[in-house]
Amino acid sequence: MTLNRNAGIMIGLVLALVLGLSAATVFGGDKTIKLTIGTGKPIDAGKWNSTVRDFFVPQISKRVADETGYKIEWREVYSGSVAKAGGVLEAVQTGILDVGHVVYPFEPAKLFLHNFAYWVPFSSPDPIKVNEIGMKIHNKFPVLKTVFEKEYNQKFLGCGDGSSYQLITTFPVKTLGDLKGRKIAAAGPNLYYVKAAGAVPVQSGIEEAYTSFKTGVYDGWLITEGIMANLKWPEVAKYVTVVDLGAIVWSGLTVNLDVWNKLPPEVRKIIKEVGEAWAIREPEETAEESEQNRKKIISMGGRISTLAPEERAKWAARLPNQPRIKAKEAEARGLPGKELLRSYIKLQEEAGYRFPREWKID
Repeated sequence: MTLNRNAGIMIGLVLALVLGLSAATVFGGDKTIKLTIGTGKPIDAGKWNSTVRDFFVPQISKRVADETGYKIEWREVYSGSVAKAGGVLEAVQTGILDVGHVVYPFEPAKLFLHNFAYWVPFSSPDPIKVNEIGMKIHNKFPVLKTVFEKEYNQKFLGCGDGSSYQLITTFPVKTLGDLKGRKIAAAGPNLYYVKAAGAVPVQSGIEEAYTSFKTGVYDGWLITEGIMANLKWPEVAKYVTVVDLGAIVWSGLTVNLDVWNKLPPEVRKIIKEVGEAWAIREPEETAEESEQNRKKIISMGGRISTLAPEERAKWAARLPNQPRIKAKEAEARGLPGKELLRSYIKLQEEAGYRFPREWKID
């Protein structure tokens, strides 16, 4: 953890204490449970995020009120107002947040194995099937859950995913040749896609993208259509190319373990069940949102095209065998990388998906 991150966490902790945000306190007379929940990314960046606010929170409130003698009083601190994207894991660990939406790619070291979906290029673009497979993987490989408890003092509730990553640019893209030498931004785990396409990879965050497009810091982004549409990027980068890098299992909902252990059993049961329900509802809403997002993109002047299958296959062929590379790296860390990635690929194929190239894992 860097000095800056330590400082950020300390500031967040002080802020939380000043505002009375660290909670999970059961009051005497009215049996009210106070919980603080937060996200690091803009809450309306997509259903992958907003379902935390619009489904998870109200469902728990309703069920606790209807089925127990308690009620939940939420303090909702979204969009990085208390913990930024790369600080949610630590915020839940230290109690700044009681419940957090942890986005895996922003914890590449601490949650190394959780980034498994990023290691299988051009996976299925179906968020419903992919997240169903993602939960199967979390259940089959307990380390994905126990690492939260043993190392980061939190209880895992369910995983979520985002719709397939696409390409948004300030220039039209018909072939991979059009990307040569262009500066394309991406989150860390996706930078190798950019390099293989012949472009110049740029690590960036979505919060700064609108301005960076306007000022020419970069020429494109590999990102979901939901983020493009909801953050109005087509106003400054109107070309959207459907490349379908694949839906990504990329987040988890967690609860501080100290808080979890203090909650009444009947409340824990409801939170666990709603967390599992969220892992089903979130990808369903993400899938429904896809068509709406494309309409939004067009309404903002965006132009949508699809990369030809042969160009997509060419792109896949240029990539290093990331599943093999990451499987070996995971094994060197004492993690079940080979078995997990084989299972993830096999489950997609059994669901009817065909990869543009074969990923072999020795």
